[in-house]
Order: sequence, then structure tokens, then C-alpha cells
Amino acid sequence: RNYLLDARFQLKYTGMVVVVTALVAGGTGTWLGYEAYRYSTGMSEMLLIQQGGAAEQLDDELHALMEEESRQRDLEVRNQIVLGIVSLVVILVLALGFTGIVVTHKVVGPAYKLKLQLGDVANGNLNIHGGFRKGDELQDVGEAFKSMVTALRDRQEEEIADLEKILEAVKGEEVDEGILDQINDLRDRMRAPLDA
Repeated sequence: RNYLLDARFQLKYTGMVVVVTALVAGGTGTWLGYEAYRYSTGMSEMLLIQQGGAAEQLDDELHALMEEESRQRDLEVRNQIVLGIVSLVVILVLALGFTGIVVTHKVVGPAYKLKLQLGDVANGNLNIHGGFRKGDELQDVGEAFKSMVTALRDRQEEEIADLEKILEAVKGEEVDEGILDQINDLRDRMRAPLDA
């Protein structure tokens, strides 16, 4: 199936949703990640301070090793947070991008079909078949369009019936054949869109 019926419209609005999502999720994730990293480094500093009190009992080499290990752990936490934020933003962008295309397809599809049907009516075809698919948006617009076409057909049929009455009334009367031919031609032209 072709989900991009009107690529410009669909990609424009899907892109706007994706950009807003990326900004909000990225900003929120960055803030939360920064807070988690600060908490982690704070815990590491507290541990080092506690170990510093016992530093007289530890040699300098062991204390330096503990500080380095603490920094490494903080860097690992930071990297995990960054990876988590980036992964979440990518997943959100892909999910909302796909959802945006599907949702806009449910609007663009009916709009495209309605555009074709409007062209048919403009060309005089009052036989419009088929409605929108189940789940499509703009169902009420489609129903209003069908009602309009039905009203146009009914009015056209009434006008044809009036012409038929006129033709029946003048039967046997002396009427110019050219005028009768014009009325018959008009009736046939009015009937053509109903029979198409």
C-alpha cells in the first residue's frame, strides 16, 4: 500500500510532530540524565570522603586507585544515561513518524478520493459510487458530499420530469419541430449524467 498519497502534506505534519517530540524528549532526557549523573558523582564523592577518613590507614597508591575506579564508574553511568536518552529519542521519533504517516494517510486518502469525485461532478457525472474506507477520517464530509450529489440527482430528475410533461402537453399541438428537437435534446443531455 502507498501510505504517502500527498507526500508534501504528510511529511510536513509528521515532521513537525517528530521535531517537537525529539526536542521535548531530548530536553527532558538530558535534564533527567544530568540529575542522575550528578547523583552518581555525588555518591562517589561521599564514598571517597568516607574512605579519606580512613586514608591514614590506606597508602596513597590504593587511595588513587579507588579515586580512578570511582571516576570510571561515573563515566560508565554517564555513558549509559546518554545511550539510554539517545535510544529513547530514536525510538520515539521512529514510532511517532510511522504513526504520523498512518494517521495523515487516513485524512489524505479521503481528501484525494473526494477531490476526484468533485472533478466527476464538475464534469457532469452525477453517478458517484463508493464511500470512504472503514477507519478513514472525514466520514461526515463524505456523507455530506453524497447527500449533495443525491440532491442534485433528484433535482435533475424533477426537471427532466417537468420537460417530459411539457413534451406530453404539446403532443398533437402545432409546435415548431426545431423547438421540439431542442427540448428533446435538452432532456437527453440532462439525462446523460444520470445514466452514466
